[in-house]
Amino acid sequence: MRLKKASIIGGIVLVCLLIIIAIILYNFIGPGANEIKVSKAFMSKLYSINAINTDQKLDAIKYERIKTLNSQSELVHRSISTQSFGIDLDKDNNVIGFAKKDIPINITKVSLQDAKTAAEKYLEGIYDGEVVLKTINANENSKYLPYYSFIYTKQKNGYPFYFDEIKLNINKENGFLDGYSNSAMQKECKEPVINVSKQEAQNIALEAFKKYNKDGNVRNEIDLVYANNKMDKGVSQVYEVCYTIIIDGKNDKDVNVNWKIFISAENGKVLNILKDGAEKDVKTN
Repeated sequence: MRLKKASIIGGIVLVCLLIIIAIILYNFIGPGANEIKVSKAFMSKLYSINAINTDQKLDAIKYERIKTLNSQSELVHRSISTQSFGIDLDKDNNVIGFAKKDIPINITKVSLQDAKTAAEKYLEGIYDGEVVLKTINANENSKYLPYYSFIYTKQKNGYPFYFDEIKLNINKENGFLDGYSNSAMQKECKEPVINVSKQEAQNIALEAFKKYNKDGNVRNEIDLVYANNKMDKGVSQVYEVCYTIIIDGKNDKDVNVNWKIFISAENGKVLNILKDGAEKDVKTN
């Protein structure tokens, strides 16, 4: 009887030990370990292309997982911190953000052209995909910042993804990478189909604008971009090529308004409307 009781107690102790070991292994080699592994691989890549200061030995960098609360980006799922940098990961452990912790002094030794060359070199090393330069130093106070900002847009078949941006901040003093953010996630997209002419797209956009406003004028800058349908929530969110039509006019209260309307190049449907320069998805009822 005593032997049986001892066996039961021993079995319980063994189970408890196994649970404790499992918890320890989960904490050190579980999902969190993969986040650290991805972060280390990203830092190794930055070192290999000399995108950051390499005075500190790569294997001396320490990584710490941080709980991400109230992130400014809904894409950020987890953040990893090192002594000098922060790294943001999405839910699939893709690196979508990188930034230097210390704010550098605003000293300009690197020209804009040299910074652009550096940005292109770094981007080629850390992003595997086709991109096009969208803007440089979009911030109106950029001259007061210690870095140049270069914003690129992912593209496919020669057409940019309108809402996808890849941003690199290049230090004005040393040309190193101070910051990186990437909202260009993998999205399913159609092959380009152009059944609607530019003039037809303008007419459709004007008709949509006049439903809610007075007469408007179409701007000359009409582009073809990839975007998805934000007007009909029930439809497939596969990206397709569409026209972007900008219309300036007045609403029923005689207030100046401007709308950017996305018209499908395949079937002429209104896919999305951005009101008054708001660079975010807006649904119009």
